[in-house]
Amino acid sequence: MTNEKKQEFTLRITQANKSQLIVLLYEIFLQYMEDAKDALADGQKDAFHRSMEKSIDCLRELTDSVQEKNELGRTVLGLYLYVSRQLGIALGSKKAEPLFEAEKVMRRLYEIYKEDAVNDTSDPVMQKSQQIYAGLTYGREDLTVSSQDGSSSRGFYA
Repeated sequence: MTNEKKQEFTLRITQANKSQLIVLLYEIFLQYMEDAKDALADGQKDAFHRSMEKSIDCLRELTDSVQEKNELGRTVLGLYLYVSRQLGIALGSKKAEPLFEAEKVMRRLYEIYKEDAVNDTSDPVMQKSQQIYAGLTYGREDLTVSSQDGSSSRGFYA
C-alpha cells in the first residue's frame, strides 16, 4: 500500500463513525489483498507475505467486531472463518485461487456494510480530532491539506 493511500485511510479514520470504520477496515483489507495478488504475480515473496499478514490483521479486527449474540453475527463470523482458511491456504501454497475466493466473499460483505453505513448518522468515534480541509490552491495541480484545531483540549484528561 502506498503512503498516499495510508494517509487517505488515516484521514478517513479520524472522521468516521462506527459503521464507517467497519467499511474502512473492509477497504483496507481489499487493498492489501490486491497488493498480495500483485506481489504474487510479480514473484515478490516478501511483499506477498507482508500483504497477507496485513490482510489477516484486518480480518482479525473485523472478526473481533462481530456481535455473536444473534443469527446474523454468527453467520458473518462463519464467513470470516471461511475467509481466514482461504488466506491460510493461499499463504501456505503461494497460489492466487484462494485469494480470489476470499476476496469474493469480502467484497460482497463490503458492499452490504457500505450500504448500511449510509444510514448511520452517528457522530465520529474520534470526537476531538482536527478538522482537515483539502483544496486546490496556488495553481492548477497543487493540493494543499490544512488542519485547523478548533479546540485546544485534545488528548487525555488526567
